[in-house]
Amino acid sequence: MRVIAWLVEGTWPACVDAVRAHAPEDAEVVLLHVSGAEVSGVAHGAFAGLLGRAHRGGRSPGDGWGRDPGDRLTALDDASAAALLEAAA
Repeated sequence: MRVIAWLVEGTWPACVDAVRAHAPEDAEVVLLHVSGAEVSGVAHGAFAGLLGRAHRGGRSPGDGWGRDPGDRLTALDDASAAALLEAAA
């Protein structure tokens, strides 16, 4: 028997406990975490809307200026999902 546990942020410990309590001893347990693309998609869109706008006010740009923040959010999301699955295993 294969048991698939769908994990989400914030509730995964209870889900893992439920699988341990209710799945048969010989079951193959698969941990599944799916992240939505909404957050990084919004950041990509915001960045695309700002292309070509000058940095005004005589201030120097911050670190990472000119880079798409959606790429950073995607990397953070991937790292978070990997950490969640590792902690749950």
